[in-house]
Amino acid sequence: MKPDRQRKNSDRRTTPRYRLSQPPEVEILLVESGMRVKAVLRDLSRGGCFVETNSSLTAGTELTVTLKKSGDQVRAQAQVVRVFPNEGLALAFTAMEGEGFRILDSWMSTFIATAWVEASRRKSQRVAMQIEVSVTGYNAEGVRFTEDTHTKEISALGGLVMLQTPVNRGQRIVLTNRQTKVAVECMVAYREGMEVGLAFIVLNQPFWPVYFPPAEWSPRHPDAKRFGS
Repeated sequence: MKPDRQRKNSDRRTTPRYRLSQPPEVEILLVESGMRVKAVLRDLSRGGCFVETNSSLTAGTELTVTLKKSGDQVRAQAQVVRVFPNEGLALAFTAMEGEGFRILDSWMSTFIATAWVEASRRKSQRVAMQIEVSVTGYNAEGVRFTEDTHTKEISALGGLVMLQTPVNRGQRIVLTNRQTKVAVECMVAYREGMEVGLAFIVLNQPFWPVYFPPAEWSPRHPDAKRFGS
């Protein structure tokens, strides 16, 4: 089995990690000695991150992690939870200073919204389908609302719904399938008039009654034989 596949299969987590197109700079210090660990951030979540490094640390090592991007800074205490030789370390945040979580959300919201918009431009990645849904969240005035509506298009990354309630790009809402009663957390990625693009916070969820092939699908993709004639 390839090392990357081993990491994906064994690196279990409760919050999704995202590989940002322009990741923050990362500075890592050992809590015990203050020694700097040379590393590059690969992906990020509210709960932790994965860094590429040649340093041979052990699981349980306590670290101080500082992330810097566009003038913002996040400082957190972290712990090594998994070690992948010659590849990197999976870190879990154990404490966060100041507005760290807000800044992390801001960084990831930009990535999620951009990914949704780019996928929506590709017709192969979306399907025109009307599904009855409910949208729950807070309107522009901060008042909680629930609105029953329907989708215009759906994709593996979310969907396009008709919404009368004013919402802002980047805010989080809950989308519920009115038939199955399944609910997922989404982010407002796009709005034009009553059309609102909602991006799943956790990617590739089995929320819609449609199978979507991976974004990198091609006739040579391993799954092609399963669905080909």
